[in-house]
Amino acid sequence: MKKINPWMVVMPAVVLAVATACGAPASSVSSAAKDAAIGPINLDSCGREVIFDAPPQRVLAVGSEAPALLVAAGAGDKLTHYAGSLEVPFDAATKTVVEGAERITEDSHDVSYEMIIGSGADVVIGTDIAAGVDLDSLTDRLKQAGVQMLTVSGYCAGFEDRSTGGLSGFEQIYRDVESYGRLFGTQQVAAEAVQDMRERVAAAAQRIDEGAGERALSLYVPTAGTLGSYGHESLVSEQMSLLGLENVFSDVPKRYFEPSTEELVASAADKVFAMYLPTGSSALETDQDVLDVLRERPELDGLQAVNDDASVVPLNYYYSSPGPLAVDGVELLAERLATP
Repeated sequence: MKKINPWMVVMPAVVLAVATACGAPASSVSSAAKDAAIGPINLDSCGREVIFDAPPQRVLAVGSEAPALLVAAGAGDKLTHYAGSLEVPFDAATKTVVEGAERITEDSHDVSYEMIIGSGADVVIGTDIAAGVDLDSLTDRLKQAGVQMLTVSGYCAGFEDRSTGGLSGFEQIYRDVESYGRLFGTQQVAAEAVQDMRERVAAAAQRIDEGAGERALSLYVPTAGTLGSYGHESLVSEQMSLLGLENVFSDVPKRYFEPSTEELVASAADKVFAMYLPTGSSALETDQDVLDVLRERPELDGLQAVNDDASVVPLNYYYSSPGPLAVDGVELLAERLATP
């Protein structure tokens, strides 16, 4: 089986999304669409300017984040093709949009230039669709064929020489929703969605005692192979901070890396976030599955927290990926960490 870097897995991402309709008055949507027709529309994609003469009509989403981002932006009706797993805890609106799209492949890592062109999409929105190839070359090649490419902002740090614009992980999520709102003329829906997410994140943070100050270790737990962890550039690190925890690897300037056994034990973490996926390289389906596999790991024999049920927090990876599900994730973590 091909080895998958979990930070790239989800859904990795494409797509648009959404459900436009989610409650926005028809007059406001039609008015916004009219404004969007006045081009050009300039968007930032990891520091690269992408110019649209008109809103795209056919969107290919690669990975799990983009569909939810687009649905939040009110543009779900533009999603026509999806490359990625259906084993994602999508909200009802996003699930409907994804299931209604033509699915070109189950594994977003298998997406090729030929697949993108064959879909007939005007724009492809995703994350790791350029894994193993030069991002600029792929972008230029697609543009010559009449297809624009946007990268989900939360994955910009995973590409060399790409910029996150200095934004935090949640701010990148909000920026994507607002950008897609501008692109598809649904700014009002996007603005309301961002405000709702901001309020939910703030409320979740308030549930935790500020003085907690515990040190936490995040681990990606595959059924076989090397354990991975997440550094300063990861969204889970930001989730920890919001909830009063310190990432033991906050000084590592990476999103995802594979620490040594010595580093894991020396971390002396008080909490362990045991992250897993129901598909791919993890293939663990329940919280109990990940606990069982985690405790069989010889690399963690010297880490006491692993054997304490109260110190281990299983977490489906999708809840820490750079899309709206991260908001659900911080709420879920707050609920588990809150003092009874």
